[in-house]
Amino acid sequence: MPDTQPQTAPQQPDLTGRTLGDFHILRRIGAGGMGQVYLARQTSLKREVALKLLRDELNANLTALARFQAEAQAVAKLNHPNIVHIHQIGESDGVRYMVLEFVEGRNLRDYLARKGPPDLPIALSVVRQVTLALQKAHEQGIVHRDIKPENILVTRKVEVKVTDFGLSRFFAGETPATNITQSGVTLGTPLYMSPEQVQGHAVDHRSDIYSFGVTCFHLLAGEPPFRGTSAFDVALKHVQEQPRQLSGLRPDLPTELCGMVHKMMAKKPEDRYQSARDVLRDLMKVRGGLMTGTAQFSLSQNTGKVLALGAGDSSSLLTQAPVLSSEHRGRWGQWLLIGAACVLAAVGGVFLYAGTNPSADAAHTPSGASSGPGLPDVRSPDRLNTTRERELLVVLNTEGTKPDDAIKASVELGLLYVKERRLPEANERFERLRGREREWRDPVAARTAGVAGRLGLAVVLAHENKPEPSNKLFLDVAQDQPKFGGPGMPKFERPTFSVSGTLLRYPDLSHAVSDALNRNATNLGKTRLEPAVLEQLRSPQRVGK
Repeated sequence: MPDTQPQTAPQQPDLTGRTLGDFHILRRIGAGGMGQVYLARQTSLKREVALKLLRDELNANLTALARFQAEAQAVAKLNHPNIVHIHQIGESDGVRYMVLEFVEGRNLRDYLARKGPPDLPIALSVVRQVTLALQKAHEQGIVHRDIKPENILVTRKVEVKVTDFGLSRFFAGETPATNITQSGVTLGTPLYMSPEQVQGHAVDHRSDIYSFGVTCFHLLAGEPPFRGTSAFDVALKHVQEQPRQLSGLRPDLPTELCGMVHKMMAKKPEDRYQSARDVLRDLMKVRGGLMTGTAQFSLSQNTGKVLALGAGDSSSLLTQAPVLSSEHRGRWGQWLLIGAACVLAAVGGVFLYAGTNPSADAAHTPSGASSGPGLPDVRSPDRLNTTRERELLVVLNTEGTKPDDAIKASVELGLLYVKERRLPEANERFERLRGREREWRDPVAARTAGVAGRLGLAVVLAHENKPEPSNKLFLDVAQDQPKFGGPGMPKFERPTFSVSGTLLRYPDLSHAVSDALNRNATNLGKTRLEPAVLEQLRSPQRVGK
């Protein structure tokens, strides 16, 4: 959860391996204007946390310390499933730190850079969860001031957490001590800043709504609405220019959704949505219309167009059919796609509706109530698979799949399950892979499958907080001699050749093994693992050397 600011900060030393109080630092995961963020292990509770450290030169800066303290107070006040939770703040060896919930995933910027705009149901789920986070913050009198894709964390289950309240401030008027931004000082990121923020004017929660609208534009279009050769150039466009029409870039999107995004990005605060609750209300109408095929409504405060979508304009996680506005009904090819999609939607629609359409009461949850993170959190007995999971299962279930492709798919799927904390499924997947060692005739593929499967099982044991059985299995694999080498078959002189060769072939598995051994070392209270082969596996960059 990086505290990414546009300014350039002096290079900070890497504190990986150090211990600050109750926290053993595992690795650096982010850096920014106010400091660095590390993944750390809290020894007393045996849990992973994000440790946010203030830069050395800012420890003597009273304004920076006030902002750091204000961030802690602001986040601690926001107990919500879509907001990164703060555990505590402290100081050790002259280093001030903040202990935050560790979110295992990537920020929305990295997600978009890697995968591009997501399928519509996923995008709507992300928008809904961020809206709920903003609703909670605004009702508590807090403006985030830096809503952008970098500050939106997304897990593999598409659970969303808003982070980095380092620029937030109270606007309720009763806490002047936390209102520490000097008059005329502009804080934020130019690509997503509101016009009033760019000009250094006073801001309120409607500034967050503007920045969120820009973020939604980026989420749906794959790029922000304004670009320029400099930060000043971009900032000026937020004040003077109108954004490109989202419907022109994505004609497949519901017209009402495009209208919502542009309303959020209105230049004047009074022309935007006046609250996150209003955004949520119209979002629920869009999603309800997608399921019923009748998205007939006006945007809140009667500023949008009344449009009717044809019946059957459904979408689901199982198949993504284009959602057509009335002006595109003449495209018979798209109608044929929709007809085919309806067959699958009949199967998946029930589950999607449960995830994307809470009851009317849920849409108006009181500010003190906790609202679930949305679509992917709905876990029916017939769980909806992720797109990548389905793709990997197709590879594994297709007759004639080459052994190398099967191993690669098995490793990726097993590690996906580990990251999603679906450890029994991960264990089963790696057990199946290990069983290939006895099934395949190709000795190299068989050996590789056996090694990869057993390494995966050891990773699962580590995530089950069973460090000793995990280390033992890692050691057994590393010391196991190849059980083949007859006439015409390859012979290996080094016992660890098959292990290092497998890890070099599958880098994700190599990093998973390294992380698992780091976890085991922390759980055992050791800085170094014995014998040396475990320490070698612990450093993926040295594997195979």
